[in-house]
Amino acid sequence: MHPTPRQPDFYVRCAGARVMPGVRRRKLPEKENAMNEHEQILAVIRAKNGSPIPLDPRKTALIVVDMQRYFTQPSFPFTEVFNRLSPGAASGYLKRVRHVVIPSIQKLLTCFRALGSPIVFTAVGTEVGQGRDLPWWLRSFDELGLATLGSRIWPTVDDPSWQIDEAILPQAGEPVLSKFSAGAFATTGLEQRLRNQGIEAVVVTGVSSDVCVSTTAREAADRDFRTIVVSDGCTTLSEQMHQASLDTFNIAFGWVRTADEVVALLERPAGTEPARSADASKPSRG
Repeated sequence: MHPTPRQPDFYVRCAGARVMPGVRRRKLPEKENAMNEHEQILAVIRAKNGSPIPLDPRKTALIVVDMQRYFTQPSFPFTEVFNRLSPGAASGYLKRVRHVVIPSIQKLLTCFRALGSPIVFTAVGTEVGQGRDLPWWLRSFDELGLATLGSRIWPTVDDPSWQIDEAILPQAGEPVLSKFSAGAFATTGLEQRLRNQGIEAVVVTGVSSDVCVSTTAREAADRDFRTIVVSDGCTTLSEQMHQASLDTFNIAFGWVRTADEVVALLERPAGTEPARSADASKPSRG
């Protein structure tokens, strides 16, 4: 019995070609230092993120999303329910909020106030109690809280835990918009407020990166506001989820910058672009 003749290399390399019985598929040499799919996309993000940002401080507003006591401090139902389900699950989140996010927001507040640029805070909660004015996905957290802790997650707007964290309290003329949704544009008058002030760009901070911050930032971009998410000015329950939310926003909707970079952008002489940090979209560790 004669052996099956070996087919030419081009035959087994051709896309869709049928490999004859007895013929071993030739392994193609890999490119030196070849990147996997995710690394390739990250390279695209880095290239896109390096583009100049036309930012005029007179037309730029800071949005501080949901930096309320029950999101930023321990012993409130939001973090307690996660810790009850998985002990210590919220400890890293609370540490990042206190030691990374709040200092970054403080830095931005100082800058925006010095420049006279608008600042808007948002806060989520229920006005009528028992979450009756909240969408189902927020009410489901209430149900989880009742089943796990015996208490609801979301406070009423007159509860002390609904208030903005004491470390970054709003000053006179800095409104706190009550919202009933993830995004700040969906259930508030934020868009009209920004339009009335001639705002063209927004800088978004707060919690959490993957829910209310990213939703607000995407809503802003869809409404034609140039949008920056501050990488060390927001966080969520895991650093991996935080980084994923930054990357998915960054590839399509706008820019990711550190607080220091945003300050440099706002304070730079007209027509210049400050040096970029290589770690702008990487998670900050508390």
